[in-house]
Amino acid sequence: MKPSTLLPLLRARAQAGGRHQVARRYATSQQPSASSQFYKTFSRPVAKTLLLAVFTYQFVYWAWARLEANETRAETDATIAKLEATVHAYSEAKKQEAVRALEAKK
Repeated sequence: MKPSTLLPLLRARAQAGGRHQVARRYATSQQPSASSQFYKTFSRPVAKTLLLAVFTYQFVYWAWARLEANETRAETDATIAKLEATVHAYSEAKKQEAVRALEAKK
């Protein structure tokens, strides 16, 4: 637009005091298609829902993995404690045998 044609528009807008009504004008007289209206209306809620679903899935997956790791760690600790008890029992039995052998030699 030329500055000479823009100036009256700006002057009229300033006189209205900012209380002008904004109307959408299209280059053609056609209305937007139904599919574009659908995506304009529902794309943000669908995106938020998908983002929330992905976040929820990731959180539940992390919690499940954490519980599995804790369970595995508890099983490993129990196995180690059992093996340590077995080793302790064997060492006590060896000490008893050594004491008996010394007493038998006397």
